[in-house]
Amino acid sequence: MKSALVAIGAAVSISLAVATAAAAQEKLRMVTSVPAQSFIFKDILQVWAKRVTDSAGNSLEIEAFPAGTLGRDPQTHIDMVRDGVADIGYIVPGYTPGAFPEVTVMELPTLVPSATIGSRAGARMIDEGFFQGTGAENLVVLGMFSTAPTQLATTRKVESLEDIKGLKLRGAGPTLLGTIEALGAVPVGGLTVTNIAESVTRGLIDGSVNEWVALTIFGIAEATKFHLVAPNLGASPIMVIMNRKKYESLSPEHKAAIDENSGMVFSEFWGETFDGNIEKFRSAAMKDTDRTFTELTPEEEARWNERLQTVIADWISKSPNGQAVYDRYSAAIQEASK
Repeated sequence: MKSALVAIGAAVSISLAVATAAAAQEKLRMVTSVPAQSFIFKDILQVWAKRVTDSAGNSLEIEAFPAGTLGRDPQTHIDMVRDGVADIGYIVPGYTPGAFPEVTVMELPTLVPSATIGSRAGARMIDEGFFQGTGAENLVVLGMFSTAPTQLATTRKVESLEDIKGLKLRGAGPTLLGTIEALGAVPVGGLTVTNIAESVTRGLIDGSVNEWVALTIFGIAEATKFHLVAPNLGASPIMVIMNRKKYESLSPEHKAAIDENSGMVFSEFWGETFDGNIEKFRSAAMKDTDRTFTELTPEEEARWNERLQTVIADWISKSPNGQAVYDRYSAAIQEASK
C-alpha cells in the first residue's frame, strides 16, 4: 500500500512537473513589413528573435512573420500590436503620422550621419523619456532605430534646385514630405515602400527619397537610375514595439530574456548591420554603368542647405517640446559618435 502511495505521489509530481514545463512555454507573434528574403528580416529580426529564445533557455519563442503573412497593410501594424492581434511589431512610424511624433526628429535633414549613430542616439532618447508617443502607455518599445541618411533617387538627372522643381517625389513621413516641399518638388505621401517602384514605373511619381537598403530590397533602384549623392535629406525612424499587457503577463525569466536583448543592445545591432548592408548595396550600384551619380557644386549645395534649414526651424516651431527634443537628439548624436 505504501509503495502504491509512493508511486501515485511520484506520478503526481511528474504530472505537475510536466504541467509546469508546458506552462513555461510561451510563443510570441511578430508582425513585420519587410520581405522574407531581405537582410532586415533574415539577419536582424530573426537573429534578434533567436537571441531572445536562447536567453530564455528555449522556453520562449518569437515567430517573426515577413511582409503580408500576418498583416498586409503596414499602416495597421501599430494598431495590431496595440490591440493584441500581434504581440510584437516592426513599425515604420512614418506610415502612421501622429503615433510617435517626437521620433520624426530623425527625419530632419543633415542630422543623422549613419544608422549606427542615429540608432544609438534614439535608444538614449527612449531611455530618457523624450520619445513618448501617442498611446504609448499600451506599448513597450524594445528597439528604437534609424536608417542611414536618405538621398534623392529619380528618373531624370537633378543637379540644381531648378531641376528638382515640380518633380513628384515620395516621402515616408510628414517631415520628409516637408523637406521635399521646401526644395520645390511636389511631395507625395500615402505610399508604402512596397508600392514605390510600381508608382515610378507607371509614371505616377518621378522618384523617391530613400537610402540604399530600401532602394535595393524594394526594387526602387531598378526604376530610378539617377542618384543625388548629397546633401543628407534625413533618415527614417524604425521601431520594434510590444503589447504592454502581453509583456507584463510574461514570467520574470521571459521578461529578462527580452530586456537583455533590447534597448541599446538592439539599437547597436540594428545600426551596425544596416550600415554594413548600405555599403554593400551602394558599392554594387556604383558599378552599374546605367546609373548616374551626381554631386552638387559647393555653391549649389549651399543653396540646398539654406532651404533645408527652414525644415528644421519649421519642425521645431510646430512640434510639442520641439526645441528640447531637437537639442537633446542633436547632443545624443554627438555622444553616440564618440
